[in-house]
Amino acid sequence: MKGLIYREFYLSRKAVSFMLLTYVIFVAMITMVIISTYAGNLAKDSENAEIRSYLLTQMYLYAALIGMLGCTYGHNDLIEKDYKSKWQLYSYTLPVSEKKIMQSKLILRTILLALGFVLAVIAEVIFSAAGKVPVSTEHIKNILVILFVYGSICIIDIPYMIIMKTQNKGVAFALIWTAPLTAGIMYGAYKFTNFCTSEAKRLYPDMEGDAAIMKVAMPYLTKWRDIFLWAGPFILIGIVIITYFWGIKELKRRRY
Repeated sequence: MKGLIYREFYLSRKAVSFMLLTYVIFVAMITMVIISTYAGNLAKDSENAEIRSYLLTQMYLYAALIGMLGCTYGHNDLIEKDYKSKWQLYSYTLPVSEKKIMQSKLILRTILLALGFVLAVIAEVIFSAAGKVPVSTEHIKNILVILFVYGSICIIDIPYMIIMKTQNKGVAFALIWTAPLTAGIMYGAYKFTNFCTSEAKRLYPDMEGDAAIMKVAMPYLTKWRDIFLWAGPFILIGIVIITYFWGIKELKRRRY
C-alpha cells in the first residue's frame, strides 16, 4: 500500500509543484498590492480603501481555488497517463487487489485536497495580516464550502476518469449532461438577481445599485451557505464511499 501511495505522489509531483509555484506567486503579488494601498504607491490613490476592501473580500477565493485545483490537477492527469502507458493493465499482474489500488488513489487524492484547504486558509491569514484586519470566520466558512463542493467533484472524478480514460473525452462527455444543469443554475441566478434588484429599489432607494442588491442578497446567500455547511460533510463522506466501491468495480472491468 505504501509503495502504491508513493508511486501516485511521485508521478504527480511535477504538476503539483508548478501549480504550487503559481499559488505562491499569486499570494505574494496580492499581499504586496494590499500593503501598497496604505504603505506604497497606491496609498496616494483616493480609492485605496475600496481597492483594499475588494482584495480582502475577493482574492482569498481565488487563492483557495488555485490551492485546491493546483494540488489535485497532477494526480487527476496521472489516471490518463496510466492508461496511455499501459501501467493500469500491467498492475493487474501485480500481487495487489483492485481494493488496494483504489485505496491508494483515494488516500492520496484526499491528502492533496486537505493540503489545498490548508493553503487556502494560509492565504486568508496572510491577506488579513497584510490588510491589518482579523481573520474572517465568514471567509473560512466559504473556503469550507469550496472544499465540500470541489472535493466531491474531485473525489468522484477518479472512477469517472477510469471509465473515460482520457481527460478530453471526460470533459466532452461531462459537457453533454452538465449543460442542462448549468442552464438551470444560470436561469435560477438570473431570477434571483432580478428579485434582489427589485427588492433593493423598494427597500433601499437611496443606496447605490450594487451595494443595495448585495444587502438584499446576503441574508439569503448566508442562509444557504450555512445549510450547506451542515450538509456538506455528509455529502462528501457519501461521495467517498460511493467512489471507493464504484472505482473497484470499474478497475475489475479491465477496460483495455
